[in-house]
Amino acid sequence: MKTPKSEVFWYKALTPTYKTLESDITVDVVVVGGGMAGLSAAEKLRHHGFSVTLVEKDFCGAGASGKTSGFITPDSELELSDLIRNYGQEEGRKLWEFAKTGVAHIKSNIEKYNLSCDYQVQDSLFIASHKKGWSIVEEEHVAHDSQGYKNTLYAEKTVQGVIGSASYFGAIQYPNTFGINSFAYCQGMKQELIKQGVSVFEKTSVTHVTGGKVTTEKYTISAKYVVVCADRFMPSLSVAKPSVYSAQTFLAVSKPLSDAQVKMMFPERKFMVWDTELIYQYFRITGDKRLLLGAASMFYTYLPFELRRSKRVLRKMYKYLRKRFPGLEVEFEYMWPGLIGVSKDFVPIAGESKEFPGLYFAGAGAGLPWSAALGIYVAEKIVSGRKDFDQVFSEKRQFTIQGWVQKLITKPIAFALSHGFAKYFKK
Repeated sequence: MKTPKSEVFWYKALTPTYKTLESDITVDVVVVGGGMAGLSAAEKLRHHGFSVTLVEKDFCGAGASGKTSGFITPDSELELSDLIRNYGQEEGRKLWEFAKTGVAHIKSNIEKYNLSCDYQVQDSLFIASHKKGWSIVEEEHVAHDSQGYKNTLYAEKTVQGVIGSASYFGAIQYPNTFGINSFAYCQGMKQELIKQGVSVFEKTSVTHVTGGKVTTEKYTISAKYVVVCADRFMPSLSVAKPSVYSAQTFLAVSKPLSDAQVKMMFPERKFMVWDTELIYQYFRITGDKRLLLGAASMFYTYLPFELRRSKRVLRKMYKYLRKRFPGLEVEFEYMWPGLIGVSKDFVPIAGESKEFPGLYFAGAGAGLPWSAALGIYVAEKIVSGRKDFDQVFSEKRQFTIQGWVQKLITKPIAFALSHGFAKYFKK
């Protein structure tokens, strides 16, 4: 087993240029964070005529948004059936539709701005990796049918027509999803925002935020509104501190596959696939025919730091492929970790600070479409006073484990247990 390069593959084709903040400035809105949520918020606010500055401590897309698998689907850590089970038919559908607006927003920007980001139209395929997983897939099918969403259910005998493996037990397929190079998307959007008049300052670390002021290591930005879209870094700025943590996964990219190898995996056409395992695997084919595979381990999921390399997860990836696609010879060329910001119920955190009026925040959007929709949501709170999801997204909402119990058992354990409840138990 050859050890892949410990580098983010997306970074190899694009070297960012950047401009740092070099003086105190005053604007209408300052957005902290250059990921999907921050870029989406800045775009929306600029569209409504605000003067906008965006600051990023590294470069746009350097965090979770630019390291992801690029799955653009409403699914994230929670499927539609999970949302309906936890929130009921009406609210569950609203949350799913919220995520779908993020999908539409990303697609619209790619087309409108002609962004070069390896846009790959691929339906989603949620696949049963064991017999018990079939009931999960069936439940998801029922949920989609109940809401009138187009989908196709494959039983064990028919699923091999869409996936080249005899080891799966069924799947649900649904359309209007796609894959992208998320780092290229973020960098492309940065350039578009600059064209639109947004001031973007990278390599500019924020040390403190309040209503009306953002302090960096050297300078101060004064603004009527401050929008913090720093995801898992929000607690370091004393924003939503108890309610946001991180979860770690790993991505690997293979050397380019042959047409025969791609067809071995996908007999008819390519899909974005994830399975029903608790610590699930997910994979898709990129535009240059590389296999992108994501996996994780319970040993590392809730570590408070980014683990640069994991032989354990790499072995798991190869073992998974040998079991699911025997005879498929794949060599992974790059492998890297990613830490995403999460809440204890996998639903985003967003709102306005009670302590500092004019200070807004948005984070823990598990999935790029959720983050895009979240950035738009917090921008629309400023533009029009939007508040339809305020209660659901509130950092003060009731979680399974919180307060002194979380302090007693530690934050990683509190989040791990809460995620189990969110995924498998009805509220």
